[in-house]
Amino acid sequence: MNSYICYGALHDAVAKVLISTAIPKEVAGDFKILPVQRKDHYYVLCSEAGAEFGILDTRTSSSLDSLKDYPTVQFEAVVPTQVFTKRQHKRRPGLRTFPVSINIFGLKLNASDAASRLSNLSAFLQHPHSLSEEAVYDNPQFLTFRNENLNMSTFIGASNGNGPNSKTKISEEINDILESLTHVTADEDLEPPVGLSSKLKRHQEDSLRFIYQRENETFTQGLSERLCHEASIEMKALSFTSFGGLIADTMGLGKTLTMLAAILRSVPAAELFSSFYDKPEQERPQKLRIKATLIIVPSSQLLESWQSEIQTHILPGALSFICFHGKKRPRNNELLSSFDVVLTTYATLVADYADQSILHQVEWYRVVLDEAHWIKNSSTRQFQASAALCAKRRWCLTGTPIQNKLEDLASLAQFLQFPNIATKVVFKRYILSPLSEGGADFAKPLRAYLKAYCLRRSEKCLNLPASSEVIVTLSLSLGEQCLYKCLLDETRREIDSLVSKGVETRSNKLFTAMLKLRMLCNSGTFFSARSNTSSLEPKQSYLETECEQCQPSSEEARLLENGDSVCSYCGKPLYRPSPSPLQDSGQRSNTRNISDGANTPSNEGIQVIVEQKSPFLSAGCSTKLSAVVRKVTEGGTDSKSIVFSYWTSTLDILRWLFEQAGISCRQVDGKVGQVERSARLRAFKEDPQVHVLLMSIGTGAVGLNLAVANQVHIVEPQWNPSVEEQAIARALRMGQTREVTIFRYIMEKTVEQNIVSLQRKKRHIAKFTFDSETQETQSGALEDLKFVLDMGSV
Repeated sequence: MNSYICYGALHDAVAKVLISTAIPKEVAGDFKILPVQRKDHYYVLCSEAGAEFGILDTRTSSSLDSLKDYPTVQFEAVVPTQVFTKRQHKRRPGLRTFPVSINIFGLKLNASDAASRLSNLSAFLQHPHSLSEEAVYDNPQFLTFRNENLNMSTFIGASNGNGPNSKTKISEEINDILESLTHVTADEDLEPPVGLSSKLKRHQEDSLRFIYQRENETFTQGLSERLCHEASIEMKALSFTSFGGLIADTMGLGKTLTMLAAILRSVPAAELFSSFYDKPEQERPQKLRIKATLIIVPSSQLLESWQSEIQTHILPGALSFICFHGKKRPRNNELLSSFDVVLTTYATLVADYADQSILHQVEWYRVVLDEAHWIKNSSTRQFQASAALCAKRRWCLTGTPIQNKLEDLASLAQFLQFPNIATKVVFKRYILSPLSEGGADFAKPLRAYLKAYCLRRSEKCLNLPASSEVIVTLSLSLGEQCLYKCLLDETRREIDSLVSKGVETRSNKLFTAMLKLRMLCNSGTFFSARSNTSSLEPKQSYLETECEQCQPSSEEARLLENGDSVCSYCGKPLYRPSPSPLQDSGQRSNTRNISDGANTPSNEGIQVIVEQKSPFLSAGCSTKLSAVVRKVTEGGTDSKSIVFSYWTSTLDILRWLFEQAGISCRQVDGKVGQVERSARLRAFKEDPQVHVLLMSIGTGAVGLNLAVANQVHIVEPQWNPSVEEQAIARALRMGQTREVTIFRYIMEKTVEQNIVSLQRKKRHIAKFTFDSETQETQSGALEDLKFVLDMGSV
């Protein structure tokens, strides 16, 4: 019992170099084993000679410090050999930080307590990458079953969750699980809710049954018991029980209507809920009980979409609703008690949480998060404000419950608060941790959890008309080639200069260069009169770095982020209004109607603008944007096209080109106000003379139903391909009756072609990763940028 063993390894550690001269010069094999010593409150790596050359990151140091009470505990660092060999062969100032894993050793009798201390800090032991032959490995956090005689030494160096094979295996298993979540037990027939004016599709009826079952106490008790058994979770009697789950159908399957039908069906139960308390006063929340379901959406644009769905599919008077949004929103929680549905945005929820907290003063019958991946980061304000709401019934609607990190699912689980797995620590330990431990049935707990609480179907159940994809490959004109080459050469010179001066080549410099080159592929020579390529410092007129997925409008960004410069959801820069290429040519005063939130200008107004700007515009051209106009024209007068671009400046030029061609269009981007946005979307849907909708991909990629369109034009390849899928789904969704053609525009021999190549390359790499791989992911992102810019030697 007093034997000395290896408990396992922490794989997410990072070391920073203190003295580069002490770094080992001669290394052999795949890994270098180095001693780790405690110095005050931090831990250092030492060379064979005893010299301190590296310091461990604070998170890892805290984890190791939790074991300081055990005098026999020892640590060793396992460093990949390539860390040192790369340093020797590459021309760079020197190694600064590098990834390590930490093997932990101690007495077997202390193993369980040590594992518990680490788990409390969300530190989970994994299989060692490398271990001496005489060491005995016995992981106290590893999921085992009674009478199972397991030799853990076989796991050393394999199935760690960090090697390419195991990552791919885990990713494929998760994908298989998600694709299997299609079945709903039909234990009884459900009558359509009274007041529903539209007939539900078969898959929506199944969703309604799924929701009904998981809001039934007896049914959910059985689910919880089975999950605890399959995931080896200790059952506990809890005074508070949450109901709900995840509706994770892919885009366009009508999740909104399904949830509205469920709300409509539960109106009598919600009335009863608000009229009586089911607990003694001392045990119940000191909050006003109301019958309403609170629905939280990403943007005011989607508020309108939910209102439209209610008005379209619910009989008048059957479901009362109110929007808790804007300056005129209610200032008294009792005013909300007479409604069946309260609609708000994440931004308004956050603002209210920091102010009067009206939404948190009541106990809701149900809370629904639309596009629930908005709370995937549990450190954000939107997560904190959402999790703090009081409700027994909690639902997440999202087509991407796991975008790429398993941490995303852990955040949703923490919001849902299911019995026995209500915290992120417990969820990680019992549901996610087994994935990285290898062994038989390593995915069994996750499969059991998702089978119990998640429903996911694909667009295959819609039987939509066939869609086709056209890749429009184009070449830069001579003038565009000249500009592109000048910008690329200038980029290389500046990066080389930074390297030669010993300045670290950070990814933001490369990202800025890539953005400039991507924009030039769109704008062509229209920007040549004002471009300045002499610096990689971000220029507002050039970068317009709107978050691709997160910020549907500048209003929402301001409310949610409160002045932050980067999005707390994805880490990308937030939208900043910037002058259009027309405005930046020196004649800004009369160009407001081109792309801001004012009313759509009259034909006479546009003619004046065109006449004022034609000297500048006629001097430029864009091969790509001319091709977009040509393809739209070839579609004929019966077609309706949505044109997506990342940049509003691209949309501004396109709008001018379409007007020149006599094609009526509407533009929607982050600068267009809510009322005007609604008018423009309505015109595109209902006016047969409006053939084109120009949308920035950040404002139109999520949630909208634009099934009236039969053409989708993706002007430039997106860094994140899922953003393109979201955009295309605006047309490829329930209600589409025509074949849809998707056009993708790619400029040959440019960064765009490299981005597409990178996307193809990444299809063979694991899709889902652990949150602990952040350092590796950041390193990979830098390599991706070098690949796109064809600057591999930088």
